[in-house]
Amino acid sequence: MTQQEKNDRALLIDYLLQRCDKTARRSVAETLDRDGDFRALRDDLANTFSALRLLGEPEVPEDLTARALERIASQRRSNAMLARRELPAALGRPTFSLRELGALAAAAVLMACLFIPWARQARRRALAGQCASNVGQIGTAMENYVLANNGMLPAVDRPGAAWLPGGKRPAVSNSAGLYRLVRSRYAPVAVFQCAADPGAAGAGVPVSLDANDFSAAKFISYSYHYALDAKPLSSRSAVLVRVARKMPVLSDSTPLFKGGRFRPERLDQLSSDNHDQTGHNVLFLDWHVEWQDRPTVGVGNDNMYMVQGVRDYNGTEAPANDTDSFLLPAWTDVAEAGETPATAW
Repeated sequence: MTQQEKNDRALLIDYLLQRCDKTARRSVAETLDRDGDFRALRDDLANTFSALRLLGEPEVPEDLTARALERIASQRRSNAMLARRELPAALGRPTFSLRELGALAAAAVLMACLFIPWARQARRRALAGQCASNVGQIGTAMENYVLANNGMLPAVDRPGAAWLPGGKRPAVSNSAGLYRLVRSRYAPVAVFQCAADPGAAGAGVPVSLDANDFSAAKFISYSYHYALDAKPLSSRSAVLVRVARKMPVLSDSTPLFKGGRFRPERLDQLSSDNHDQTGHNVLFLDWHVEWQDRPTVGVGNDNMYMVQGVRDYNGTEAPANDTDSFLLPAWTDVAEAGETPATAW
């Protein structure tokens, strides 16, 4: 391969992957108009990528061009050596030559190098979509619940209780509020598990309408707004009505707390573990769902996983004000504190 052929291939790969600036794209378009060989090369490369584009717009590795060119050059070198060593005809007539087998193997390696990272990314997108569907169903259930309960969101009737176990203080899992949606038949228990959560139990979730909370962390993947006040959060509050679209009430599980413990090392890496720390689905108080790659999505860019101005937690903290979103651990093992599950509203 001449240097000019290498340059043409590199330019066309960048062009097809939309990595060229305006000047380079104009130059490629002009060359395509007048050069038939250049158009044929473009068509060959476009056919290679066309099937892969069905997966959606990929995040292309920076070294993709160099890797592709190296594979092509390697194939050509192999072909040159194998051309002199074709397999003898098995029954008087040739089937596949070593050259053809080498070309197929090289093409398979190239396709694998390109396809595998994109397939992984496509799977992550699919799981995030399933999770968004779950969160949307929880939002619908919560909306129906508040309509039937004078605008009040489901909550836990244990004001002043801690939401993390520790010492002899009374503790209660904030998730008992969400379980109210299950007990009252507003939502099936299965939607509280994120498909991307590595610790989720999967199928066969036990349901007890006599219970007050989920029975284990593996049955709930979502963090819910602080619900331990004597009076539940009201979706009809004049203050909250004005900011409902920016008020998170539920999301993928907080990364700050796990196993009933505060994780201070995660203070600056605030993205849910449910999706490999790439982001989280968030339910807002107007019941719409958004995918976000950062936690600062609350009112006035409030961090939905933290109390305003607080960076150390012992399980007794509460929101600083009415618009301070504070999404607590998805589930707390109250047995560690010798407690029984709390009663939900």
